[in-house]
Amino acid sequence: MGIDALQLRLASAQQRFATLERRAGGGDQGESKLLPRALKEIESLIADLRTAQDQLVENRRRCDELQDDLAHHRQRYWDLFEMFPDPCVVTGADSMIVEANRAAAELFNVSQRYLVGKQLSVFVCEDRAGFLRAIEWVTPEREPIHVQFKLRPRERAPLDVAAVVRADAGSLRWIVRPIGAPSRVARAELSV
Repeated sequence: MGIDALQLRLASAQQRFATLERRAGGGDQGESKLLPRALKEIESLIADLRTAQDQLVENRRRCDELQDDLAHHRQRYWDLFEMFPDPCVVTGADSMIVEANRAAAELFNVSQRYLVGKQLSVFVCEDRAGFLRAIEWVTPEREPIHVQFKLRPRERAPLDVAAVVRADAGSLRWIVRPIGAPSRVARAELSV
């Protein structure tokens, strides 16, 4: 029995109980029959409440399992993201960094925890407005775009980079590589 059906049964039982209570207050001879009937209603109501409680406990157990499963998958995603050899960054549409892997922290010369919350556009040292216009074109419906820009890592000389940018619901995913540097993934595959 679903929670909605249980609520309907409880409302109906409450109405029946109120009717029995009114009739019992009348003091007529039917009073002797009303008490067993009222007890039967209460017994049925308690059984319904126990069923609902069992269902709620089972639903809670399933929610806990799903939450554990979700946490496991999130950790697995994070581990893969961290291990990816190319610099990867996840930003909002406004270029605010939400996630960055170790390779990105090395490229930007900033600790991962300090990269999060910074605008990616802050690291663009030439034509920042053009950079921001280019990423406005990235939408989930479109193919990923390729963007080239001059990146200024913290306390390092600027370098030319190429990025592949893909959008999903509410965020942009970036793979950024110095121009002329082969993909670390490609190098790893060649050495196998």
